[in-house]
Amino acid sequence: MATRLDRLVALLDSGATPVVRSTAARQIGGIQKQHPEELFRLLARVHEHIGSKSWDTRVATAQAFEAIAKEVSEWDPPGPAADEDIKPLAEDGDGELLSFAQFDVDSVIRRGRLLLGSAGREYEDDGLQGLDAQARIAVQRAQIKKRLGLGADFMADELLDDADLDAVVAAAPA
Repeated sequence: MATRLDRLVALLDSGATPVVRSTAARQIGGIQKQHPEELFRLLARVHEHIGSKSWDTRVATAQAFEAIAKEVSEWDPPGPAADEDIKPLAEDGDGELLSFAQFDVDSVIRRGRLLLGSAGREYEDDGLQGLDAQARIAVQRAQIKKRLGLGADFMADELLDDADLDAVVAAAPA
């Protein structure tokens, strides 16, 4: 048995007239008002129809998004706690913001921090240089087991062996 939401979402696509589809869209907004904690699930259900081939369906879906958005309460984040230490924007204390004329590229290069997405461990020497292929594979398997949190007694070879990898390499397009 279909729920009310199932029927309303279906009406966005299969409603007989634009008026029926529009009414379904408004009622979906009403569901958002009744269940504000289900916002993302509701948006996902309606989103299914945004790529429809039918113009009327896309219009009704947009109306449903609008009705949902009207029922979402305004987000009012809490301000900083009274005991939080708020640092001023300018270090000289006169309250002015930095300007481009004050920006010193050399200072940033000398004293700035690196903006990397990693700690750089992937560029460090991993101890694999100078090892033959079999020894390198054995070390890499041990590293993978460690990263995955698998104990030394875990037998990964039972799940995946070199023949499986050879099959994948042989099937790959050249």
